Amino acid sequence: MRFLFIFPPGQRFIIADKKVLPPGPYSPPLGLLYLSKMLEKKGHIVEVLDYNAENVNVSEFKKKIESADAIGMTVYTNSLDESIDLAHLIKNYNPNIPLLIGGPHCNIAPEKAIIDLNADICATGDVESIICAIADVLQGKGNLSSIPGIYYKYKGKIKKTKRMQLIKELDLLPFPARHLVAKYDYGYFIGEKLINGRTTSIITTRGCPYHCGFCGYNSVRSRYDERSVENVIKEIEGIISQGYHSIIIVDNNFLANKKRAEEIMDRIIENRLKINMWIMGARVDSAERRLFEKMRDAGVRFICFGIESGNQDVLNLYNKKTTLKQITKAIRLSKEMGFFTSGNFIIGATIETKEHIENTIKFAKSLPLDVAHFLILRYVYGSPLWSKAVDDEIIKQDEYSVTANSQRNLGLFTEEELKNYCIKAYRNFYFNPRYILRQLLYALKNKNFRFIKAGLNMFTTHEV
Repeated sequence: MRFLFIFPPGQRFIIADKKVLPPGPYSPPLGLLYLSKMLEKKGHIVEVLDYNAENVNVSEFKKKIESADAIGMTVYTNSLDESIDLAHLIKNYNPNIPLLIGGPHCNIAPEKAIIDLNADICATGDVESIICAIADVLQGKGNLSSIPGIYYKYKGKIKKTKRMQLIKELDLLPFPARHLVAKYDYGYFIGEKLINGRTTSIITTRGCPYHCGFCGYNSVRSRYDERSVENVIKEIEGIISQGYHSIIIVDNNFLANKKRAEEIMDRIIENRLKINMWIMGARVDSAERRLFEKMRDAGVRFICFGIESGNQDVLNLYNKKTTLKQITKAIRLSKEMGFFTSGNFIIGATIETKEHIENTIKFAKSLPLDVAHFLILRYVYGSPLWSKAVDDEIIKQDEYSVTANSQRNLGLFTEEELKNYCIKAYRNFYFNPRYILRQLLYALKNKNFRFIKAGLNMFTTHEV
């Protein structure tokens, strides 16, 4: 069979409904590449279309539909509208082509996802274990009712099969089919190529051992599993042999097991593997000098922390189990190591007053961060905050993402007030003279002005 896998365009990054920042081709769609490899091993032909990396007009897209026997699509809640538009285009052009959907949103609302996207099959869980069985059924072998973890249409109704067992032995999975996206250039953010050279991504764990109040990931994957150090190193060696210069580590929390992370860095150093690494998920309580020194020597260039707030009582509300002292230590140690350092902040917790928000802005400015993101708190499906709000009958069961605002009795400020606070936070952080001087010195020292240009894009992108 010929499969066309689609990674839909990401949601535009909007600041206060005025600035449109295209996400760009940041990182390869690893989920689709794992599925592609499983299908290729069984002799199927797969094409991957990444809408974040390629502009495809309608006529070209229709030709791709014509050449496929089945189409699969990843669906995210924050870009659901874009996925629905693509799905409707597919079904309007060819109502009979099988449309398979999967991804985070499908684990949240599988039945509604089938209806919204007019899909034929919705797969949940670790789809690698069932994708070839689905292909067999599409070829007339077996039936869908025997495949765990799926929802499917049958005689006008949506049927559900038994729950899937998640893959525990991650080392048994083949490495992703990166050759299918080799034509794309990744490593962009806000219109700028920020990551040097050919860039790909890797995931070394699945799930997260923590239970932060605002995060719904544990409702998508309830278990935390790790790949072995040996398996990770083998994949990195393969990545380097394919001519890649940089790897984005997209684990939810790569440093959750500090001993394992240190072993990976040791092996990279011992094997003299030359690769730049960007760590996209880390907790501040993982910051230890010995580990960070090894990360520096192994090639880590960037690290992103979930900081969330400049108030200890808000951190406690979020069940972060971190302290302001740990945050300060982690950021300063990262800068000492020479890492380009990013921090995420959330505004709008139930107890947050104006003073709380001002404290967060002031705290962010006090840290030697290179990048800061200020986001409005959202009650997302499956998170502890969402579950409590549902129990309290403030949020309905079918509301998957709700802004924390006073209109919904989820905070002390209106949504408009929260947006204005985010604008203030961005302006205070990025127009801080100490920050500007720090970035200019970095750019001059490294002869690299790309990060400054990316920052300027956040304030000069056209209005909508």
